[in-house]
Amino acid sequence: MATGLCKSFDGIRAVDHVEIRVSRGSITGLIGPNGAGKTTLFNLLCNFLTPDQGRVIFDGVPISHLPTYQVALQGLLRTFQVPRVLSRLSVLENMLLAAPLQTGEKLWNTWLQPRRVRQEEQELRQRAWAILESVGLAAKANDYAGALSGGQRKLLEMARVMMHRPRMVLLDEPAAGVNPTLINQICGHIVRWNQEGVTFLIIEHNMDVVMSLCQHIWVLAEGKNLVDGPPSEIQTNPEVLRAYLGQ
Repeated sequence: MATGLCKSFDGIRAVDHVEIRVSRGSITGLIGPNGAGKTTLFNLLCNFLTPDQGRVIFDGVPISHLPTYQVALQGLLRTFQVPRVLSRLSVLENMLLAAPLQTGEKLWNTWLQPRRVRQEEQELRQRAWAILESVGLAAKANDYAGALSGGQRKLLEMARVMMHRPRMVLLDEPAAGVNPTLINQICGHIVRWNQEGVTFLIIEHNMDVVMSLCQHIWVLAEGKNLVDGPPSEIQTNPEVLRAYLGQ
């Protein structure tokens, strides 16, 4: 998926010739101590940042030259450690805005193709309601998104990504700051969406979440690849214990 990625800030190499591969249909983990370069790598993978070196391949096609919105249209989307919602819009409006390439986005289509616009809006509302119901937010659909709890905002951000019909999602610490009950719900949604065909790459510090969800884990340390392998190997690897667990 990515080879030889490098990124420096003010002469400091945050990502240093990093390689990462994510198998289609998998749930893959990305772990490492604070400052290891995990979020910078996410930003490089979806072109929020331009790499100094290296390239990103998505589904066999180089995407490092594409603007961020075109990367999303290819089916590669991400969430953030601190959820980004449109606070003064309702939960349902947040969902509807996430659907790409809507006919009604072009003003003249509301006059030239009114029936198509209405039909599409109805279908999007039905899809949004179905997703909100599946994540337990249907009762909050008409509430301001800014009134949601931190955990509910994470659910909304994940649900909003699913409105886009992604092929792969980069999840940045989905369990951070979330109570244990909601963590279990989030993990259940990830597993279900994965079974429906969505590939996931997950940054997460909660080792219980990583070890239970992921089939393969990549470890970064000081901006470089450390090791990668199945959870059973990673949790006993002495290099990981030293770099990540402080042992």
